Amino acid sequence: MAADTQISMEWNQLRGLLAELCPVHGLDLAGAVALPCRLPHAERFRDWLQQDRHGGLDYMLRDPGARLDPTRRDPAAGTLLVFGQGYTRGWPADDPDPVAGGAGRTGQPWTAGVARYARGRDYHDVLRSAIKGVVAGMKELRPELQARVSCDSGPYLEREYAWLAGLGFFGRNTCLIHERLGSGLFLGVAVTNLVLDGAPDTAEPQAEPLYAAVPRRLRVHKAYLTACGSCTRCLDACPTGALDPELGLDASACISTWTIEKRGQVPEHSRSATRGILFGCDICQTVCPWNQRAAGRDLPPVDAAYGTMPEHAERGLADLAVMEDEEFRRRFRRTPLWRCHPEGLRRNAQRLLEEKS
Repeated sequence: MAADTQISMEWNQLRGLLAELCPVHGLDLAGAVALPCRLPHAERFRDWLQQDRHGGLDYMLRDPGARLDPTRRDPAAGTLLVFGQGYTRGWPADDPDPVAGGAGRTGQPWTAGVARYARGRDYHDVLRSAIKGVVAGMKELRPELQARVSCDSGPYLEREYAWLAGLGFFGRNTCLIHERLGSGLFLGVAVTNLVLDGAPDTAEPQAEPLYAAVPRRLRVHKAYLTACGSCTRCLDACPTGALDPELGLDASACISTWTIEKRGQVPEHSRSATRGILFGCDICQTVCPWNQRAAGRDLPPVDAAYGTMPEHAERGLADLAVMEDEEFRRRFRRTPLWRCHPEGLRRNAQRLLEEKS
């Protein structure tokens, strides 16, 4: 975006556009943050990187300044739009998610050991397409609009911006939590050349988003950082102690890191913690009271693309353990399972077979 291309729009006009377009494209939440803005937790993010709590995920180290200020890459960026899309409506207590043994339980399909977000189509594609649909609708009214859409693919601290935009609060499990939808949300952003007239002061996070399929908790008059109270269920349930209330997530200890990102064998001290888990981990979300309450509510359905893909049933755990690279690419290219590469999926499947024997 060129520095002289900014355009103006009224805050309430944007609210009306999002209310019209988001339901059409299956988005549950949307908000806006004026740029540049001060990120309240910028120093904590820097400390997290310095303490190597990113667990060797080196992409987090690339240009941290751009993560803290999108205008460094886009001088004309005036507003960051942030969107939330649900992939599950809470976690029922009797659901065979990894916390309950997952794929290690007799009679359960291998998908029971896969984190809920990864059982369907690739959320990068689904959410990015939805956000682009909203942007296209906005351009029909304002053809001068420019936007850079990102879903886990750009240097943006999505959760921080989502909190600032009023989409939810931070849980002790480090997830963004909406009081009625829970934490089963994907987040994406669109950096735009909009300058919003009448936008609220960016010094404080907003109490409500510009659009929500369902409202936040009643009588939320001001924003808050967290609403976990004295609950520590996620901290207590994490089998590797990856969650720290002060320091945040230690990615090097997180089961998701070991089952998705890491190559080679899982260390012996982590093998017992990953029992029944093939890919990812939902433990800290499964035990969350906000998610258990969300599971009992009458909420709008999630996009069918996030449901377990029927073709996953064509292969069993033993097939995954010996799957050739070519078949892996054919089956999983457009799914989140692509992230762990064929050798990672074979390794994880072989470990689960050993647990069963």
